[in-house]
Amino acid sequence: MKHFFFLLMLTLASIPAFAAKYEAESAARTDNATVVGTYVEMREGNLTFTVNASSAGMHELIVNYKQDNDTKKEQNLVVNGANVGILTFPRSATWTDLKSVVSLNTGSNTVAITKNWGWVDIDYIEINPYQATPFDLDKNLVNPNATNAAKEMFAFMQANFQKKVISGVMTGDVLSGNNAMTINSQTEVSHIRSKSGNKTPALVGFDFMHGTGKEYNDASGGWFLNYTNATISMAKELYQRGGIPAFCWHWRDPLKNTKGFYSPSSSGDVTDFNLTNACTNTSCTAWNTSSNEYKGIIEDIDKVADYLKELQTAGVPVLWRPVHEASGGWFWWGGKGAAAFKLLYNLLYDRLTTHHGLNNLIWVWNSEGADKDWYPGDNRVDIIGRDFYYNPQSTVNYASLIGEFEKLKNLFGTKKMLSLSENGSVPDPDNLVSDNAGWSYFMPWYGTFVTQSTSDAMWSKIMNHDYVITLEEMPGWTGETTPITAKPAHAASIDLKTLDFSKAKVYDIHGKRIFANNMTQLKSGVYIVKINGMSFKVPVR
Repeated sequence: MKHFFFLLMLTLASIPAFAAKYEAESAARTDNATVVGTYVEMREGNLTFTVNASSAGMHELIVNYKQDNDTKKEQNLVVNGANVGILTFPRSATWTDLKSVVSLNTGSNTVAITKNWGWVDIDYIEINPYQATPFDLDKNLVNPNATNAAKEMFAFMQANFQKKVISGVMTGDVLSGNNAMTINSQTEVSHIRSKSGNKTPALVGFDFMHGTGKEYNDASGGWFLNYTNATISMAKELYQRGGIPAFCWHWRDPLKNTKGFYSPSSSGDVTDFNLTNACTNTSCTAWNTSSNEYKGIIEDIDKVADYLKELQTAGVPVLWRPVHEASGGWFWWGGKGAAAFKLLYNLLYDRLTTHHGLNNLIWVWNSEGADKDWYPGDNRVDIIGRDFYYNPQSTVNYASLIGEFEKLKNLFGTKKMLSLSENGSVPDPDNLVSDNAGWSYFMPWYGTFVTQSTSDAMWSKIMNHDYVITLEEMPGWTGETTPITAKPAHAASIDLKTLDFSKAKVYDIHGKRIFANNMTQLKSGVYIVKINGMSFKVPVR
């Protein structure tokens, strides 16, 4: 009997600790959070749980809740006094579980759910041991005809995923007078460089906001055309320097009745453009190709395709993030629900790739945290992003956002890289490393999100951190997926004086792409010239 008891205790000791459950009515409550029977109506209030962890590290957090007030509600998640992210509660009239991940210290900790959007009912929380699921990334881009340059960029990002984070920033102004700024002189990039000892973000974001729409048409281009041309010029420069251009598109009213892109329920530049009017039915299962709305959509897509073609012709791949933040509902492309959005996203994909032959695009789709039904599918998405801002947006917070990272993995699987496709404060690299929050890249929005949401001292730390890839540390692009080598050939086999540089690719002797328009732009040295499927070593004196 004693032997049996010993074996039983040994077996139990090998089983992970059971979940620790903490009732909401026993938590500390403030600001009108009210106990109702065996649960708490948060209303406009806050809940703080005191929890225990047997060891330091990541733990699963389960929140048993219900809320039938809106399609989703959001509350702040605060661990040991630090805001570490957001809990997004989809509508549920019955009690259901919401899962997240938190980093806890050994012993006593506080886990607080505090007012953001308010009015969620909480029954209890559980703290469980947590083991992160490893990634099993799709190695290929979703477009089987992707250019070698796009494949090379994607492979670089995958090779560094969860090992380092790529630094990025979104641009606001891109014009100096009527001329394009340079990357280094651009306002947000210049600010970061000035605070970090001239370290430059490796990824820079641009917007086709002024490329289509009422103002562009009314002005017959003008300033709006200059702005868009400047983004293309800067994207080319960035790529030539070894960086990663990223484009989004704040898509203005396709009917050109207004200059807006926000849905009527939002504020700012709103439009009453109704996406369902472009469909054959209110469920948006098919397009009404004779509708003015559909024709306006196609006209705008074709216009943006022209810009993207210019980049493809120049050999420049792009991180392409169209119709972003759809499930938030504040843009017209998300205001009519998931089915209408996915029909539009697929139209964009097919029109740009199949109709226009754009193969230089790496497709980025971003989640708002609780929108699995909005996902276009693994065959239409290369990278999943999260646009994350604290509430209020002026909050300065350098948390890793590991809860958001693991949430995306649990929602969408392990086949796609995850990124902070937009953010306010940039996470402290030390937090990213300690929490294993392996975001592919970060990209703070322009303006005060760069100059105030991340301090000068933090910018210096971030851009000089071993975990962070800056433009100065990028290896340079070849535009190829395999190393460049020259077949044996005499210099006389090719004449640089008569070479059509628009059809040839030029590399230095190490295989790094050199962007030149003619021979006079080449310094003395030995180059590899690739044209018509052949490569030649060519000396330049």
